[in-house]
Amino acid sequence: MSQSLLIKTLLTHVLERLTLPPGGPIVLLILGLVLWRWKLTSAVTWIALVLLYVSTIPATTRVLWALMNIPPPVVPDTVQAQAIVILGATRYSRAPEYGTRDTMAGLGLERLRYGAWLQKQTGLPILVSGRGFRARGERSEAQIMQDILEKEFGAKVAWREESSFNTYENARYSATILKNSGIQHILLVTHAYHMPRAKEAFQATGLEVTPAATVYFCTYPEEFGWLNWLPENRALYRNRLLLHEIVGRWWYRLRYY
Repeated sequence: MSQSLLIKTLLTHVLERLTLPPGGPIVLLILGLVLWRWKLTSAVTWIALVLLYVSTIPATTRVLWALMNIPPPVVPDTVQAQAIVILGATRYSRAPEYGTRDTMAGLGLERLRYGAWLQKQTGLPILVSGRGFRARGERSEAQIMQDILEKEFGAKVAWREESSFNTYENARYSATILKNSGIQHILLVTHAYHMPRAKEAFQATGLEVTPAATVYFCTYPEEFGWLNWLPENRALYRNRLLLHEIVGRWWYRLRYY
């Protein structure tokens, strides 16, 4: 990675952590303490506390989820796609329990599992996409994903895209590989919260996209009791993911489309 790209990537991550929860409310609280002498601390502190509370409750998750227009689960028997594309995520570097080899964890494994299941249902070839941030000598995310799919899930991988660092590049580089192989219609595998942005990115390349989302946060729409108004760490995590996608979607439209 070039030094300029590395600096830009680091600045993006710093800005993200200082604006999205919980970083944004914490920055406001610190600002409130700094402004103590100017008697502005009360307003700033209350705003920070409200934002921190709202970012940690399940009720916010439901509101954000409804705003994002998440596509429903795909029914494999009803689509006429030509290939399955699985997007990388959550690299687990130098895992000691795997002999210090790089592997995938969390989000990445959830996508791989669903992609492997889809191949068993459809028989379609798989493309894995993702370079990821890696130290010298480490494998790309796509290489790791192929290894796990073939050796652990028994799913054959036809293509690897291992140059991308973000969703836009996932789409751009994967489309080149797929179109060179005569592929125009894909089943796109990623998380449900990530699907709107990912689908837009792939459609912008000219590919026909059928969303194949996995892991839906709000699977019990009838539940909206008082517990949804109490803070919890899972809600904070989910709200941050959803806010990241909402902001990211607008950013992609401004920068790329």
